[in-house]
Amino acid sequence: MELKGKKVVVVGLGESGISACKLLRAKGAKVRAVERKVKEELREVIAKLEGIGIEVKAGGYGLEDFKDASLVVLSPGVNEKESIYQEVMAREVEVIGELELASRFVKARIIAVTGTNGKTTTVSLLGEIFGKKYPGKVWVGGNIGKPFAELVISGESPEWIILEVSSFQLLQIKNFHPEVGVMLNIAEDHLDRHSDMEDYFQAKLRLFMNQEGSDLGVFNFEDERVRKMAELVKSQVLWLGDKIGDRLGVMRFGKEAIYRDQNQEFRIDLSRFKLPGKHNLENLFAGIACAGWFGIGQREIQEVVNSFQAPAHRIEFVREVRGVKYYDDSKGTNPYSVVASLRSFAEPVILLLGGRNKGIDFSSLREELEKRVRVVICFGEAGEEIKNQLSGIKISCERVEKMKEAVLLASRLAKAGEVVLLSPGCASFDEFQNYKERGDKFKETVRGLR
Repeated sequence: MELKGKKVVVVGLGESGISACKLLRAKGAKVRAVERKVKEELREVIAKLEGIGIEVKAGGYGLEDFKDASLVVLSPGVNEKESIYQEVMAREVEVIGELELASRFVKARIIAVTGTNGKTTTVSLLGEIFGKKYPGKVWVGGNIGKPFAELVISGESPEWIILEVSSFQLLQIKNFHPEVGVMLNIAEDHLDRHSDMEDYFQAKLRLFMNQEGSDLGVFNFEDERVRKMAELVKSQVLWLGDKIGDRLGVMRFGKEAIYRDQNQEFRIDLSRFKLPGKHNLENLFAGIACAGWFGIGQREIQEVVNSFQAPAHRIEFVREVRGVKYYDDSKGTNPYSVVASLRSFAEPVILLLGGRNKGIDFSSLREELEKRVRVVICFGEAGEEIKNQLSGIKISCERVEKMKEAVLLASRLAKAGEVVLLSPGCASFDEFQNYKERGDKFKETVRGLR
């Protein structure tokens, strides 16, 4: 892709947008970055970008800012369906995302993982397995917090690229072609961006749109929507789940996972796998499937399975105080992930639920909460809305303003032998920059309890 001298507009100055700006400038493009946030919020970012010759316009933008562009690169959080971008496309200007942009400059083999939940754990696991087999030859990034464009900027040339990709990123691809696509699950999420579940399904399906018969799709057999998606792809298929029967893929048999493809079969001992919950076994099975497909041996896989630790903010044990265990699951940003987290515990739970809603009705949680939770504490911007949706539930439901207040209330209410779980089911942006900051603040508050 030749960019030297071309005028390119980048929309949005989050991590992806900043990385896209740097990549484009390194390739010789004339870059203009536009952002709705005001300059005061972006002083440091603006200074760095202007320092490498990038024009920055903050505080809003209009159609005139795109008039001379030959390419527009959107950040994932920017909705490509907005009228301004539709008008730009009507002028036959190419509009893509940072994921698509970066993919045009790499030749390595790509494994891309998506799904409503479990992406980061699966990508981290794959990074460790492939890193053990191919040390120094694997790059891990994408929506996991390291934009794909950073690889291109670095000049590294890995043999393998393992990416976490979101539905927002997939809406902005054209030619992105992973050799392996992994679909973990599809549950209600991001309905503030997607018009309905069919729209969300179609966005996720785009992961496979450029695959061919020699490529691979890995699909969770336990998820009905994912099973339907597998019928629509051109690639070969491996399945994950307890009930795959004689299908190729990974299934559980007692305390082992069995991998089977056309050429081989092997078993992985699950007894030392530390991550709780059935959902984490599904994530593990996805990692085994990809590794087995590319001929990574049972020994390398087993070593990683035995030593793998959960990434931060994913049912992460923080501390025990007066017999009460505190867990940080700040990455649980939808009801599906809340249920998966709750099912990881046999003990009664004090659940911290809240943040910024993404257009989801929490009344679907009623049955699960009544089975597993003693007290729900609703907090944040969506706290009152969630409490109203849970009206009439047969457990205690409390309401506070801030997450810290929720932690302190939970510490007063919890009894020895119980669990306090932050699994908010919402985005973090009402009070925090991202889920990581929310999780860190939770841990900081818990560590301060006496």
